Amino acid sequence: MTLGLHYLPVELLYLIQLLALSEHLPLTSHHLKNVFDSSSNSFRAQYITRRIITDPVDWPPNLYSKVLRYRLCTPPVLDILPKHLFRRLDARKRAYTDTDEPLPFLRLIEANPAIPPLNVNAHSGFALTMAVHASFIPLICYLLEMGANPAAKDAIAVIVAIRKKDLKLVRMLIEPGQKSSSKRRRFPDRMRCSEYPELLKDIVNYLREKGCVPDLGMIKWLSF
Repeated sequence: MTLGLHYLPVELLYLIQLLALSEHLPLTSHHLKNVFDSSSNSFRAQYITRRIITDPVDWPPNLYSKVLRYRLCTPPVLDILPKHLFRRLDARKRAYTDTDEPLPFLRLIEANPAIPPLNVNAHSGFALTMAVHASFIPLICYLLEMGANPAAKDAIAVIVAIRKKDLKLVRMLIEPGQKSSSKRRRFPDRMRCSEYPELLKDIVNYLREKGCVPDLGMIKWLSF
């Protein structure tokens, strides 16, 4: 007996569609139409993103204009779409620059007064966390300048930076950028580290892995 798509699990049908990106697949039968009509907002955001962004390096400048042409683009889908844009960041890339997406796209949106500003802290600070995970320094700086909060979701972005063993990145997230001035002025940190003692645990575990064991004097100093 020959088995067709109708016998496949729904999750596998969604995966096939994300690979095929076919606008005709849901129309081939009533069953498939019902399956894709019942798809989640997350799946629809992924489908739209993959249809529009065919090249991860060269994004279309009118991306949001193209997104809005899809019937699937309801307000909940549009809200979750930025999360999938940042999910495409690759931590294995050697070094990101100012010309790597999504940074030019974000600046394009910022410069257009007709487009409402993006909430850089949406989805519990997902954008900043993914930028830290990928070590995308220009994007991290941009998000922080736009008000991204490194303390979001229990300071997950800082925890990621600590586990990447990148002290410079940790300081970038916590300490504000110092602008050149004739007078040295101290700016408050972006977050109160004292409210997140788990950060110290991650740092201590890393030092212990490196063979750094505190002596009695150091333990007394830490207790003080």
